[in-house]
Amino acid sequence: MPLRTVVRRFHELASVTALALIAGCSTPEKAPPPTPPPPVVPTIKPLPPMGAVEEMSIPEVGGDGKYLTPNRGVTANTALWHVRMALNVAALSCHGVYEPARIQYNQILHVHEAALREANAAVDRNYLVAYGTGGLKARELLNTVVYNFFALPPVTKSFCPVAIEVGAKVLAMPSNQLLAYAPEALTALEKPFQDFYAAYADYLRRLAEWQSRFGGTVTVVVSPTPLPPPPTPPKEVASGFVPASPVTPPSAMARGAPVRVEVPTFPLTPMRETFIPVQ
Repeated sequence: MPLRTVVRRFHELASVTALALIAGCSTPEKAPPPTPPPPVVPTIKPLPPMGAVEEMSIPEVGGDGKYLTPNRGVTANTALWHVRMALNVAALSCHGVYEPARIQYNQILHVHEAALREANAAVDRNYLVAYGTGGLKARELLNTVVYNFFALPPVTKSFCPVAIEVGAKVLAMPSNQLLAYAPEALTALEKPFQDFYAAYADYLRRLAEWQSRFGGTVTVVVSPTPLPPPPTPPKEVASGFVPASPVTPPSAMARGAPVRVEVPTFPLTPMRETFIPVQ
């Protein structure tokens, strides 16, 4: 065999051998790593606002978009009396930096004694005309509802500064301006509670969403057990009006039937009150 042929075949054999060695030494392609599990997202159960309890009942929303409260549809005299009751609650409930609420309230009772006495007499007259001999019971019932409304514990912290602000305005103005200011003052005093009810309704919606995503099927509700609408105070009666005979509710029209007054079904807690003596 010619030498050139031998050399060529040797080179071919060497090339094949080198390729085989290279292939044998190469690292095999690694398989792709497994897909990692999705990250664990911590879920926090929504909590009631302002430290309120779970499954709390809140009022229903009225046609005006506001929650139904015992302050709706009141006359000027009733509004002034409800303002007095709200400031009374503040005097009993607001402490520490909110101590001025108590001082202001005592001063208001002294400075505006005559105006408050007149408002009290006007409200008594309204209930007498509306309910006859059942008027006192009807008014005491609504007073209890109003006191419990303004004494709602979760709202105390946001209610106290508003009560101090309103109390300062009441204390600074002449008595003959109280009736005109009363509706505005009552709206301001009620706002922290309207805000709380809205926050609680939002909490219920978020809670329902959380439960539906992380366990269980729920129905979104405004309130677990909505409170029935509180009683509406009677309309204003002129100071000179005296009914010919005591007016009684329709349920008491039958001969010998006792006077009956509608009462709400939710539990009521009597509040302490500072009364203004009627002279």
